Amino acid sequence: MGLDVPELADREYEEILEEAQKLIPAYSDEWTDFNPHDPGITILEVLAWLTETYVYQLDRVTDDHREKYLRLMGENPRPPGQATTRVAFTPQGDTAGCRVPAGTKLTVTDTTGETCRFETDHDTALTAAAIRRVVTVGEAGQTDNSHANRTDEMYYRAFGDDPSVRDTLYLGFDADPFGASDRLTLMIDYHDEDIPDPAPSRTGDPSFDPSVELAWEHRRKRDGAWVGLDVRRDGTNAFYEGGHIELSRPDDREQTRGTELPVDDAPSEHHWIRCRLVRPGYEIPPQIDAIETNAASASHRASVSGERLEQVGTLDEPTALDGQTFAFEHSPILSARVTVDGERWTEVPDFDASGPDDEQYVLDRDDGSVLFGDGINGKVPPSDATVVADYVYGGGDEGNVPQSAQWRFTDGTTSLDGAGTLDDITVSPTRPATGGTDGESVEAALKRVRRDLRTPHRAVTTNDYRAIASRTPGVRVDRTNVVVADEQITVVAVPYAPPDVPKPEPSEGFLRAVKRYLDERKVLADRVRVIAPRYVGLEVTVTGRTRSQYTDEGHEAAVRAAVEEYVHPLNGFDGNGWPFGRPLFDAELRDQIAGHDVIDRVSDIDISAHGGAVIDDGVVRIDEMSLFYVEEVITDLAERATPSGGGV
Repeated sequence: MGLDVPELADREYEEILEEAQKLIPAYSDEWTDFNPHDPGITILEVLAWLTETYVYQLDRVTDDHREKYLRLMGENPRPPGQATTRVAFTPQGDTAGCRVPAGTKLTVTDTTGETCRFETDHDTALTAAAIRRVVTVGEAGQTDNSHANRTDEMYYRAFGDDPSVRDTLYLGFDADPFGASDRLTLMIDYHDEDIPDPAPSRTGDPSFDPSVELAWEHRRKRDGAWVGLDVRRDGTNAFYEGGHIELSRPDDREQTRGTELPVDDAPSEHHWIRCRLVRPGYEIPPQIDAIETNAASASHRASVSGERLEQVGTLDEPTALDGQTFAFEHSPILSARVTVDGERWTEVPDFDASGPDDEQYVLDRDDGSVLFGDGINGKVPPSDATVVADYVYGGGDEGNVPQSAQWRFTDGTTSLDGAGTLDDITVSPTRPATGGTDGESVEAALKRVRRDLRTPHRAVTTNDYRAIASRTPGVRVDRTNVVVADEQITVVAVPYAPPDVPKPEPSEGFLRAVKRYLDERKVLADRVRVIAPRYVGLEVTVTGRTRSQYTDEGHEAAVRAAVEEYVHPLNGFDGNGWPFGRPLFDAELRDQIAGHDVIDRVSDIDISAHGGAVIDDGVVRIDEMSLFYVEEVITDLAERATPSGGGV
């Protein structure tokens, strides 16, 4: 049952005036003229009109009220989203070996002539060396990905389809990548078009620490020895996402590994860097669109330092200082640091809890202004105060500029380590800028919070545990199941994996992330563990007859595909994955195989299971923590004879 909200503005002007006129005799029996020309009646009409306007406001809820409600719930309208893109640098002259620092300002002019500001997100060490070869070496052999690495609309898997220990990615350069600098920046363009985004974090802090371990090495040209590289920064989170990797120049004093180069290197002038998979555990084999040098990510924002803010309006009297407002030159504001006469003041959402001596201010990000207190709630700055701000502005839909936009350095005269200036470097985008969004309105924020209220954030029931585990930030949880037994809550987590992965296995880091997320939201006394699914391997032998119009080569593959598609953990059965604990009936599997075009008839089917299943009279039974995967499919298929005359 909902609350009955009272209507406070329940009387209109005429009713208020009529009631006031009826009360006149109770206060003055000499009042005889009730016509509009009477001054007393005129005064009553004015007061009735004022009363109606005040009563009308009682039922009005403004955006200021709504923002208060949002803050009471720990929420605020979201700020503008920053558009991002990748830019490529082409060094000229002596600039190879220099560094383009993080925060380097870029000016972008789109096709309409409008300009906006971008900044680089990280340092970029420039090099004259280019990547010519990309080779993956593993148990399955050697795969040359060089063409895919330099071709749009193509991607490759850095460590193959099934990454395992000692699988290695080799990068061959046409020159020494450390020839002019002690650092090397590699930009990894991750292919994520065919996979879901990981769950976002409400706080913005990542909660996933991969258990995968990588080792980067450089091959010395003089003796062929592999020398370890220091990873100064890994923005890819061990190849779980796109970003940049910064490697430091090898030190000859470091311990070296052998001199083997299991790569066909006909032009022996290549300089090699490799990345070895020391500890595997990828849920999704790393998929790469390209690995590039001399590239950086850039975001739609601009930083301003030491701007003196101008007061909005003028002071009529030296004492009228309360509620002063100062304006920024640019907006919307993403972050700001405000000082008054050299002293840093503190930003607060409002002055409700501020005292008369609290050096605080309220920042209006959309409008680009700062409001100070009135001496009762919040301290009043002096009349001659100097208000200075360091701030970052930007974001919004206007940052989504096309790839055809013109890019240049805002201040091309900036020197680079004494070796040339930014003007000696050509900058160009490698893609359009995307992801820019305008700031969230109060109405949209309220709708989002209402939706969020219907989402469980405290794990009490088994459905709560399933829902919360599936939203673990930083990872891609495809399916979950919850089993409660002996006061122990067991959450089975299955990660997303591409369709060609028959047995999706979560890594230790994946399980830790889910466990940590649940621990923060479970009831205090609950004992929770998070495990990988138990996989029951199936060996299926199929005897039957094929249709004569199909070639022999496709029969066995078609039968195996039919079995795998039916029992697949993520998209089998009804398309949502094989249900946890559901038994497999040989009659159902027979029907699945027989329904395939190449099969004319299935005469017999035999199923063997490994990994904790019980087989009873053609039924393979598993527990609620188990799923199936296909180990082997053996076929004994005879071709259906073609009748005389060529009929089928």
